[in-house]
Amino acid sequence: MIVPHPSWEALPALSGTVYLIGAGNCGKTTLARWLCDRNGEGAALLDGDAGQPTLGPPGTFGLSLPGGKRRLRFVGALTPSMAPLATLSGLRLLLDAAYAAGAATVVVDPCGYIRGEGGREFQRRSIEILRPDHIVAVGRDAEIDAVLALFAGRSGLSIHRIPVSPHARRRSQAARRRYREERLAAWMADARPFVPDGIVRAGPFPDRPEGYFAGICDGDGWLLTAGVILREDVNGKICLAAPPHLPGRAAYIEARAFRPGFSTLPPAIHTNQGEQSQTHP
Repeated sequence: MIVPHPSWEALPALSGTVYLIGAGNCGKTTLARWLCDRNGEGAALLDGDAGQPTLGPPGTFGLSLPGGKRRLRFVGALTPSMAPLATLSGLRLLLDAAYAAGAATVVVDPCGYIRGEGGREFQRRSIEILRPDHIVAVGRDAEIDAVLALFAGRSGLSIHRIPVSPHARRRSQAARRRYREERLAAWMADARPFVPDGIVRAGPFPDRPEGYFAGICDGDGWLLTAGVILREDVNGKICLAAPPHLPGRAAYIEARAFRPGFSTLPPAIHTNQGEQSQTHP
């Protein structure tokens, strides 16, 4: 159950693109869900935190559309600094997909990366590329002020300031790591080994890909499935442990910087099962 802070209820009706900005552990994700609930059936939620995702596995961005449908895009990293281009393009493409699906309001919940020059630049570029109608800033600190100052005079943009809710949970780095491991384990629960066939590699693929998290995407970049690379044979073929993929034609496989290893694999999967792996076109 979401307990709204009085400042949340004092916010005016927000429509169009609503961008939330705040540091980690400020309650931003709970606020995003509450705003979507308040806006009703026409609202979509864009989960832009690949390190602490709520819609997909770690290393992905997610979109919850009106009607309950979900779509995912592969990022392949847990922080924007490790995949800046994939992060920015993923946010923009998910936003466009939300409006194409009929959403009237899209609440964007990006990661809390805001500290330092890199964090400020990430928030700045995200706002530039998404061009939100509203920014809701959670909490007050110099980093948020520095970002908002860049957009104070932008036409068509409303900026709203609210305090951090006392109900916001403070999670340690260890707790955030456990959450990520649990999300990945749940995603991998139905995984099986297979060899994707007839697809190409995209992006800066790791030289030694064993243990990396990889995504299989269609020609429009939508994630069909994702999992852990078990091995690469002498001919360059990849064996991947992943859940059954969604309907669609696979176009490419991508891996980047997230390497969870084999600890979250189901017990039935072992890294030496090459003979038992299936081949999927």
